[in-house]
Amino acid sequence: MAKRKQIPVEWDINERERFKELIKDIKKRSEHLAGRIKSKVKESLDFIKENPYIYEADTLKTDNDGSYRKFTAIQIRVVYKIDDDKIIIVRVRHAESEPTEY
Repeated sequence: MAKRKQIPVEWDINERERFKELIKDIKKRSEHLAGRIKSKVKESLDFIKENPYIYEADTLKTDNDGSYRKFTAIQIRVVYKIDDDKIIIVRVRHAESEPTEY
């Protein structure tokens, strides 16, 4: 069976740093939980490389044409944009933080 074409995933530089900070904060409370979250995010990112539309559209994105999608990895909410030739991680937030439109 042929493998689907994978779309590369890129991080917005600010969001990559925000993710690292969130993981660092979580690690202070639980190293195990931080590791689980990192693994879950990696697993989800690997999944969207082949199935970018698998997760639901982000309802917090104003005028979302369906290209902004989101998933939650335990405590982290990740929003990505499906572009023509890549997937861009555009927002990373703690899932319990106040939801804000963008």
